[in-house]
Amino acid sequence: MKALQFQGVGEPLHLADVPRPAAEPGGLVFKVKACGICASDLHAAEVPGLLQFGNVLGHEYAGTVVEVGPGVSGWTVGDRLVALPAKPCGACPACSAGAPQACSAIVAQGFDPRMPGAYAEYATCMAGLAMKIPDGLSDNDAATIEPLAVGLGAWKAANVPPGTDVLIIGAGIIGLSVAKWARFFGAGDVGISERVPARLARARRIGAGVVIDATQHTDPVAEFRRQTGRTPSVIFECVGRPLLAHLIDIAPHGAQLVLAGTGMQPESFTVVSAALKRLRMSFPLAYTADDFPFVQRMIAAGRIAVDGLVTATVSLDDAPAMFALLGQPNDHCKVLITP
Repeated sequence: MKALQFQGVGEPLHLADVPRPAAEPGGLVFKVKACGICASDLHAAEVPGLLQFGNVLGHEYAGTVVEVGPGVSGWTVGDRLVALPAKPCGACPACSAGAPQACSAIVAQGFDPRMPGAYAEYATCMAGLAMKIPDGLSDNDAATIEPLAVGLGAWKAANVPPGTDVLIIGAGIIGLSVAKWARFFGAGDVGISERVPARLARARRIGAGVVIDATQHTDPVAEFRRQTGRTPSVIFECVGRPLLAHLIDIAPHGAQLVLAGTGMQPESFTVVSAALKRLRMSFPLAYTADDFPFVQRMIAAGRIAVDGLVTATVSLDDAPAMFALLGQPNDHCKVLITP
């Protein structure tokens, strides 16, 4: 089968011919129908030593089952699926308590060669972490469930009270996802700061009430205050680049900073600067196992819209060039590889 392999920092992904995976006990093999290129993939490919040579990325996927592993019930060939992209150990206290996302020995799909990702024609998942896609949901839309769950996880982890004014830094798919959940759960004013005009336009289309052009306003908190008369109580960082020192500098006294961008580069800041403002910081990671079915139900019910999130699809052959393009400033929201 075809798969895209990581070669090294600064090197293009390589389209290789590799063996198709076999279904392990408790697992499924699926034909990849759509897989999102995630900013985390792009960031990981920039950090020396984080990915191994030959690593196959890809954790935002939808597919069709082609093989059912030993011990698996409730799944048949032809079922459509999305899945939490991980392989928990199944034996640690967290797994025993039904919290596989907190497994002490979890394997993150796409970032670990023990569980190759879905930048490929076929991939695997754990049946216990998979969910069937309803007939009314397209493969492309189903592939957005994972990033929408990331936004939901960040919102839940922040424990934002209803009516709270929030500011989101970055209008990529995670920033837009957080904005969607902020409106869903009854936030006050929802602001988004972004540099790219096309992304600013998307922020307006999804209903963000305060849209801030970061090329014109380097202090989005001040611009939020100018537009609303109030300062945001919670600031979500959804860029994944070193921004913490700047956010501490502009944050209002007593604000909460939520680092949802999961940056992979070193940050440099002075603790006392945050302490003097009595800031709180949280570092959410991904989601819980019950977030996926909730997101899917909300999409199916029309309560969370996915229209316009997917801005392009590419084949495996064209994906290396697109991967390189997305590593630079661009207009896209979510690009899917459709093998």
